[in-house]
Amino acid sequence: MDIKQKRDSIRSDVLRHRENLSDSERIVLSKQIVDHVIEWVQNRTNDALPCSFDAVMVYLSMKSEVDTWEFINSLLDLNKLVIAPVVDTNSSRLIPRQIQNIESDLVRHRYGMLEPHDSCPIFPLDQLNLILVPGIAFDYHGYRLGYGKGFYDRFLPTCPNAVAIGLAFQLQLVDTTYPQQWDIPVQHIFTENGLLSSK
Repeated sequence: MDIKQKRDSIRSDVLRHRENLSDSERIVLSKQIVDHVIEWVQNRTNDALPCSFDAVMVYLSMKSEVDTWEFINSLLDLNKLVIAPVVDTNSSRLIPRQIQNIESDLVRHRYGMLEPHDSCPIFPLDQLNLILVPGIAFDYHGYRLGYGKGFYDRFLPTCPNAVAIGLAFQLQLVDTTYPQQWDIPVQHIFTENGLLSSK
């Protein structure tokens, strides 16, 4: 089995396990994960560290992903700047746009996911402090397997001042994702068990 086959096999196996979670399990585990992240963000802010997370880019969860909607509402309550990605399929890149109201600022992409409306302002890449990165599988070095399009691997190097974190259910952790030279790791992963810093 070559590397691509191994990576595809991990994707399908982990995705199947993730989709086998019941709705109630997903809600409970997502809340535990989000609570860990919120506490971490608040501690950074309260400690007045050089990089407090004032501008946070959040993926808009769908299907069996770790639910991010409670986190988005918490960020807005904390008066953080909340940014979400627009998937530009023509240029194969992500465009970060600031949202202030999840009821009025979001529209549905033709692929089915929600994203910011064109009227939402584009946010400067160098002002992003924290980026939540979706993934199907993560390894203990911070490498991830996404949906295979490479959007975040191209996007993360353009954000020089941002910390990248992954949100994952514990069942999404694997020993290796067989990372390739173009793969960009996240610095931290949060599961229902708490914070895992990449090795």
